Amino acid sequence: MKTLGLLTVEVKGLLSVLLQRCSLTDAGVLFVGLFMLTLSLFANALEVKIISFVLFIIALSYLYLSLRAKQIGERIGSNSITDDNKTEGQPMSKKIVFDDLRTSPTVHFEEGEDAGERRASRQSDLRPSSISVKREVSDFDIADFFDLNTESFKSESEPRAEFDFLLSKVLSVAKEVLFAHSVVLFWANRDKHQMVLEAKATDSECFMSGRRFAIQTDVVSQIALSGKPQIVTQVNPISEKDLFPYYNQVDFVKSFIGAPVYFDQNVVAVLAADSRMEDAYGAETLALMGQFTKLISALLQTYTGKYDLLVDSEILRAVKQMEDAFYQDFKLKNVLESLMTESSRLVNWDFLTLVLYDEEQRGWVVRNVMKRTEEPYLKGNETIEFGTSLVGSSIKGNTVRSIADMTTVSEPRYFEGENISLHGSFLVLPISSARKCYGALAVESQHVGNYSARDIEILQHLVNLVARATEILYLQEVVKEYVIVDEVTGTCTKKQLLQRIGAEIQHADDFGADLSLV
Repeated sequence: MKTLGLLTVEVKGLLSVLLQRCSLTDAGVLFVGLFMLTLSLFANALEVKIISFVLFIIALSYLYLSLRAKQIGERIGSNSITDDNKTEGQPMSKKIVFDDLRTSPTVHFEEGEDAGERRASRQSDLRPSSISVKREVSDFDIADFFDLNTESFKSESEPRAEFDFLLSKVLSVAKEVLFAHSVVLFWANRDKHQMVLEAKATDSECFMSGRRFAIQTDVVSQIALSGKPQIVTQVNPISEKDLFPYYNQVDFVKSFIGAPVYFDQNVVAVLAADSRMEDAYGAETLALMGQFTKLISALLQTYTGKYDLLVDSEILRAVKQMEDAFYQDFKLKNVLESLMTESSRLVNWDFLTLVLYDEEQRGWVVRNVMKRTEEPYLKGNETIEFGTSLVGSSIKGNTVRSIADMTTVSEPRYFEGENISLHGSFLVLPISSARKCYGALAVESQHVGNYSARDIEILQHLVNLVARATEILYLQEVVKEYVIVDEVTGTCTKKQLLQRIGAEIQHADDFGADLSLV
């Protein structure tokens, strides 16, 4: 009995130690093992004894491996605990400090009284962790991290090449991140009621060959119209062509996600991604799509700013060219030719005409005509109808007339019966100074809605310069007409001399006197 009591005490002590070192899971396994051992000892059936004993061995093995793993972990943790300024034989009050300033998190002990001083000394003497892992990477090329052909877009005169290059990179990244089959960006052209393909990153061989499709009931068009993102988790192959019109045939797309791209708080484009896996995209994917659409909006803002700077530089260049032409030969013919030439470089056009007042015909006449197509148009020297035509009303009211679609107006461009079959857009700008209007510049295109407010602003700069030059030439003619003394010779001008001679001859005839001219 005494021996059994000692064994009971030893078992209780062992159990208490095990419980202190074991987790809740390990304790459960321990009790299950003891239960199986008891069952194997006292059970009557042989099969129950064998099964219980096997389960006891399994539980015991699991418990041994768990305790062994914890012991090894404690040894590794104790080796990582450092005490830089430990003094032998001195009792210490220790606390755990996490030093966030090290390159890798380290746990160390600080003495109670000197903890602040030692922390300050370690902050002033930062050292890397004593354990570092370095992995050699050798199989890479510079093209994996740098685009060797980036200089190609920098040589372009327009920022459009740079925008296309960066946009293609964004779509490639989006395709990889979203694990997409295709990632596409479409512009929303509301005037023509069309979706226009701008860029794509796709693995499909069935992608559409054109660049446009009409805005209808497909998901891309609905995003452009509503300005709200859409997610499709399952797609029936029968309705795939109706949902995704940018594929020529069924490509077995199973999931879709699309988000609007905003510019100045207006939906200008749609970023779409699809996958051949069902339920590939969810609400959490919209956060990623939002980051991509914000990046594209920022690229649009940058591109627009650079394009405006480029247009301004082109306007300055055109003004400089016109001024140089004026200095070389300041005549009305050169002024008008320079206006036509520079206007043709800055805007899209199919026909350019210049209307001026003709003193001999006593009316407004088409002076110059330029055309790019073989469509029938004016030949020049036609007299316009001042009161009923678009050009005449622009000159009369001294206002700009911009017609986006000529089918919406009944007025003729120049005169009734003009042989012009075009039905595109028409723009008229009066050439006027502060004193009077000298004529008008008319620009016509075969495309509807071709001229924007920016185009009008560009042409207005050139027209104003020509108006000032024309006024100077007109004032010069007035001076030549009425001045008496020539400023170069100091004598009477030819016109004044002939007038005086005629007056003297008439005076001699009236009085019957002789007349002599020296």
